[in-house]
Amino acid sequence: IVFSSVPARWRHSNCRAHACARLLLSARWPPRLGGRQVHEMAFDPTDYGEAAAGDLAGDFGRDPLLEGLDGEGGEDAMAGGEKQLRDAVLLLVDCTSRDALRPLKHGCRSLVAEALSAAATLLKRKVVSAPEDKIGVALYGVREKQNPNGFEGIRVLQELERPSAQRIKQLELEIARTAESFEERYGYARRVPLSDVFWTCTTIFNLAANPKQFEPRIWLFTSSDAPCGEGAAEQQAAETRARDLRDLGVQIEFFPLPMGDAPFTMERFWERVVPVDTDDYAGEAVITLENLERWIRMREHRKRTLQRLNFQLCPGTEIGISIFCTTIEARMPYPVYLLNENNKLLKSETKHICGSTGAVLHPVEDVETFVELGGERISVSRAEVGEVKSFGEPGMHLIGFKAISCLQPHHRIFHSYFVYPNERTVTGSSLLCQALIDKLLERRLMAIARYVARRNAEPCLVALLPQAEEVDEDGVQLRSPGFHMVRLPWAEEIRNVEIALPEKLPIPSPELSTAARNVVAAMRLEGFRPGCAENPVLQKHYAAVQALALGEDKPGETIDVLQPDAVALEEKAPLFLAWKAAIDAAAPPPAAAKAAGAAKRLAGAAFAGGGGAGGGAARAGGAARGLWWGERSGR
Repeated sequence: IVFSSVPARWRHSNCRAHACARLLLSARWPPRLGGRQVHEMAFDPTDYGEAAAGDLAGDFGRDPLLEGLDGEGGEDAMAGGEKQLRDAVLLLVDCTSRDALRPLKHGCRSLVAEALSAAATLLKRKVVSAPEDKIGVALYGVREKQNPNGFEGIRVLQELERPSAQRIKQLELEIARTAESFEERYGYARRVPLSDVFWTCTTIFNLAANPKQFEPRIWLFTSSDAPCGEGAAEQQAAETRARDLRDLGVQIEFFPLPMGDAPFTMERFWERVVPVDTDDYAGEAVITLENLERWIRMREHRKRTLQRLNFQLCPGTEIGISIFCTTIEARMPYPVYLLNENNKLLKSETKHICGSTGAVLHPVEDVETFVELGGERISVSRAEVGEVKSFGEPGMHLIGFKAISCLQPHHRIFHSYFVYPNERTVTGSSLLCQALIDKLLERRLMAIARYVARRNAEPCLVALLPQAEEVDEDGVQLRSPGFHMVRLPWAEEIRNVEIALPEKLPIPSPELSTAARNVVAAMRLEGFRPGCAENPVLQKHYAAVQALALGEDKPGETIDVLQPDAVALEEKAPLFLAWKAAIDAAAPPPAAAKAAGAAKRLAGAAFAGGGGAGGGAARAGGAARGLWWGERSGR
């Protein structure tokens, strides 16, 4: 199909976008493979449960699309050679309220203590996982002024710098301050225009966070839903400064911590300043203290783009897309080698040395590769090796469409990715992508595409499952529109496993099936989702490193959530005993089975004549003693 007759204005016309989508679907529908009937089966690309249990075994333990990348540090290395940006987080603590130093709840800490504790937690995590990031803490509404703009009531408690053990200890000392000590040292409950606070943030980022190296973010902790009062001019100034921050690429993330059960509504002011995220602001957008540390952990990892490339629908027609990786293995950081004399980093160098002369060889001019074929070495140049490994430029090419029911759970050998249109690359990508998603969902189809992740990478066959946008009754987005990209296996990767059933296999009795069903129902984990459990190995490692960095006596205790629940198992013990009794009743007695096996072995030995009569009697006596011990021990 040729799109030369379609004008370029299709990118800006909704009807033309839907027409192109319909034309694509009608022209690129491949025939049913083999003419076989395919049974429909629900397939959830975001379900990483039983269907993905094989991802950790055999040759499928590593994701080929992330091969050569080191966790989070390599995500942006694939995005067209873009340089990775580090994090620059500035935590703002609202001290303007008279309740800023009062406990938020009975037996809890104050807003200031909770915010400083969150800053200390973030520093502890960053000092291990991302030591090149920058973290800063600022208070507003205090008596002193210490900021680059010289505004009253704003004090920078910690400059925007890299995390260190000294900064963590300083925050821990501030957290331990009593309310009286904090008031005497810094003061609080001073009225400060929010526009001045945002203006100070802009200056701090301009001075300490180069936009070519850092991606700035603001974490704002407050208990007030009306920081500007009812003054329209002050609200307008704050909204303008917040808009200037967003235009500079600063992400404002909000942590509302109201006093007790006091109502907190976003509509009074904050919804015009903070971009509302449904995952963050459920209900009235109030974050409870019990979930604060979990939110800190979630906000620590940003949603970075894995790739930005073009999706070719047909020759001459492309849309821009961004690919996000939903799951990345968290591994132990690699060790850093230091010189024991001065703790300076050691750099490794590799040199090729001739085995005959001992001379140092040039890696390009003096070294060549070869392929041995028929006992003869055939030289292959670097250019030829690169040409063999090249399968085209990075990108995605549409092959056709198939019914969603054709994709089975066992076709997925890795986790899925998420594909979202990139309007910056190609104007109109969002419109055409949305039209394609609508038509695919209407006809219950999925797209099949050829995907090359990067240069010199092997091509992959992927399935693109459409996902429609989902909003709640208030119009807030619950799920983004886009595609779940599932890597499909090649023909060589599919194994036909045929396991023959044993002969004369007894059919389980109804009592045995009922007992097994009761055990499975009792052991069911309600509400379990991947990601709810932390890796105990990593947590123990980070605790040990933190103790060494802070000079603590011993590492903090880490909870291994993978340990069995002894109390729950004790409560369910009658079900297990009933299941065991049902198995014992259905299976042949072990003593009789062993006796029959021993008799066969003795008969075979006697027939072969090996060992004589005395040896046969001795073996028979040994077998009898073994059966007696087995009966006595209950085996």
